[in-house]
Amino acid sequence: MVARTARTGHLIAAGAAMFALPWLVWGSAIAQAHGLIGWRLLQGLALWVLTPSVVLVTALIGGRPALLDLGCRLVVWRVPPVTYLAAPAMPVVVATAAVALAAALGHRPHLGAMMSLPSALAYLGYGVGLYLLTEEAGWRGLLLPRLQARMRPAWANLLLGVVWSVWHYPLLHVPGESDNGLPFAGFLLLTTGTTVLIGALVNAAGGSVLVAALFHAAFNATYSYTGVVGPDHTPLWTAATVSAVLAVALSTATRGTLLRR
Repeated sequence: MVARTARTGHLIAAGAAMFALPWLVWGSAIAQAHGLIGWRLLQGLALWVLTPSVVLVTALIGGRPALLDLGCRLVVWRVPPVTYLAAPAMPVVVATAAVALAAALGHRPHLGAMMSLPSALAYLGYGVGLYLLTEEAGWRGLLLPRLQARMRPAWANLLLGVVWSVWHYPLLHVPGESDNGLPFAGFLLLTTGTTVLIGALVNAAGGSVLVAALFHAAFNATYSYTGVVGPDHTPLWTAATVSAVLAVALSTATRGTLLRR
């Protein structure tokens, strides 16, 4: 079923569904900041508008079988225990290495400047459900299986990482957002490397989107607490470098399969 709904037209439709409404929400804030309009859409909607978009496009490209497949991927929780450990641990390892490298370059750590530790822990709990039902339902529930049906997992995740980075591009220009002002090149490298790591983890977990959501929530919480996405861009570049090195090493070690069975 996944292979039958992995044609180019299906992938374009799925990608369009992921981009359209979030870009509309973020675009309204950017337009307001530039004085083009006098209002903005509620920014908290940017992720939640993905839920109906993903459900609708899944039904359109594959009908009931595709919806059942997506639903199953969302609720898979009986996975190798190591994947539950690796999901939050990998962002912590990358962030720790990034902060250490930045400190070695003379940049003072900014722990808690962007998000306090209690807030980060609370965000971790809330973020799992948020990303499970929004972003990860689309990226790892809908698009990743179809991309991996078309090409080797390493290439599929590399492509998805670039798409995911471009999807975030307007967010880098929304006033008041934590990602505002981040250099796109560093963000692209970080997000693409991270996508490869998430893809391998999802493959090891038999396609579980829940594991991806746990990684995603830990990724955002950890990088906000440690200042990787803060105004000092050096930790962003060091985290991007560490993520890229790990992604290349993992792809090489698995010969491009990224643990896909």
